[in-house]
Amino acid sequence: MLTTAHRRRLVRVGAAVAASAFVLTACGTAAETSADTPTAQVTVPGAYGEVTVPVTDQRVWALDPSTATELLMIGVRPTHSGRFTHQGDAAFEARHDLLARESVALVEPDKLELVVQARPVLIVGAQSPSSDELMAELKKIAPVFVVKGSATWKETLIQLGQVTGRDRQAAAIVAHLDQRTTAVRASLNKAGLTGESVSLMSACGAGSFCAYGSGRAAGPLLTELGLTRPAAHGQDKSDTEYGYTMVSEEKVGELVAPIVFVLTGSVQHGAPNPLDNPLFKLGDAKVAEVDFGAWFGAASFDVPWILADIRAVLLDDGEITGREAGPALFDALRKAAG
Repeated sequence: MLTTAHRRRLVRVGAAVAASAFVLTACGTAAETSADTPTAQVTVPGAYGEVTVPVTDQRVWALDPSTATELLMIGVRPTHSGRFTHQGDAAFEARHDLLARESVALVEPDKLELVVQARPVLIVGAQSPSSDELMAELKKIAPVFVVKGSATWKETLIQLGQVTGRDRQAAAIVAHLDQRTTAVRASLNKAGLTGESVSLMSACGAGSFCAYGSGRAAGPLLTELGLTRPAAHGQDKSDTEYGYTMVSEEKVGELVAPIVFVLTGSVQHGAPNPLDNPLFKLGDAKVAEVDFGAWFGAASFDVPWILADIRAVLLDDGEITGREAGPALFDALRKAAG
């Protein structure tokens, strides 16, 4: 149930959208007035069901920095991007840095009056609690495509390519990252790590923990690398809305594996590090703390970040990835797109 504060915000947002739409009506909508209005359409499965949207790479509004970064990689410059509301995650901060470098304006994600004023032809984004809340109002402004929260990075990129007509560029990035993944898999196999069980987990508030499954970027990547997952991670629940399952404190010991990646950052919500919990008995497990923003990501930008972390932890090759690595990772992917 929505809280009173949420109801008030929705009323405020709805009123702002209605007022802005009334002001713009005399001039027509963006789709009605533009000589470049797209005629091609595509039907794609999204977070809220199957949708049919125009195929366009012009006047695209990105709901979040992850989507905006992916669009830039395949040659689409979004008019604006909603900013991340989380703080303290290196991959999120790296994306903000990149969007500033590329002169893409960041705005508060619930300022829908700004979306109206921008007159987008298409609104795209990744599923989030914010998109869940604002979807009804967004659809009043322009066609909307939101990627499902549990989608893999390949699904995300391919679908963004479909709705923008940049299928070729998206496919080129997929092929590039598949080659990089294959190279890391060969190194892991040579090191005798094929088949090892890997736990992805984090604190998710006081007394609660999250186990990350087979979706988004990290889940399928670990499988492609020849690594396995503990049964407690719910990898058979890939349709879980956001790609994770909650675990109570008394069962946190079930998340131990020979290799453990602990996702740290905003996801903790101020809770203690799981490594300090006496019930999380690691024994001789190989353990590393990694960035929540990248490892819970669902975008191609997250893949080389995760691969670099895996090389650092399991192959003693390099260091854990940080915010400063963002530009080089992005530039390499944009170059791969051609």
